[in-house]
Amino acid sequence: MRLENKVAIVTGGGGSIGREIALELAREGAIVTVVDLDQAKAESTLKMIKTSGGRGKAFTVNVTSKQETIRMADLVNKEFKSIDILVNCAGTDIKGSIIDLPESTWDFLMSLNLKGVFLCTQAVVGAMVTKRSGRIINISSIAGKTGEPFTSPYCATKFGVIGFTQSVAMELGKDGITVNAVCPGPVESELIKASIEQSAKLNNKTYEQELYDKFLSSTPMGRMAKPGDIAKAVVFLASDDAAFITGSTINVSGGKEVH
Repeated sequence: MRLENKVAIVTGGGGSIGREIALELAREGAIVTVVDLDQAKAESTLKMIKTSGGRGKAFTVNVTSKQETIRMADLVNKEFKSIDILVNCAGTDIKGSIIDLPESTWDFLMSLNLKGVFLCTQAVVGAMVTKRSGRIINISSIAGKTGEPFTSPYCATKFGVIGFTQSVAMELGKDGITVNAVCPGPVESELIKASIEQSAKLNNKTYEQELYDKFLSSTPMGRMAKPGDIAKAVVFLASDDAAFITGSTINVSGGKEVH
């Protein structure tokens, strides 16, 4: 197992992608702390980990709160004496026209999708610097490389995650810490289903038309990603196989995004 006894934190671990990342890390031997705003979802993921013979904990954490992210890091350090891997997966998308997009929507997505990545990273990085090793993997999006209509705040946050990843990678390389991003294309998940439903309504299309026109028609592999596709990329970046990769973004999009 590539990650035996490594201690990992996965934010957004109760969602479709975060859950599969947590499970895949556990399959590779990691001790996984599942973090989510919804305790029931976090506990559900943890139960799946334990049923498969893995180890971990579940915590309710609001990643937009500095106090709560510090508490998260302190609890994990106290329980497991280390933090080796951080996966920043917590996030969401809300569609809207720039003409009448509420300021509150912009602020909410900036706080969750971008500030949350900053706060969680800041909370754990001190422990990683002390031991001079660590892996930070941020979940961005192909919408962080190429903009999409009716998606301006989400795109802004995901472009921001990539910039943050590159900057922190340059800063922490000397400390033996790698920082990378994964950019999923459309993934079979609750989030993408809701996103397609919203954009279909804005474009006056059916769900099936919007799915094909927006994603499948321009994806060479002709399908959406599965959460496991994302999870395997994360495990690679968390492992020693990626020890000399930092500041990079990996597209997991079936060829829809190639830059």
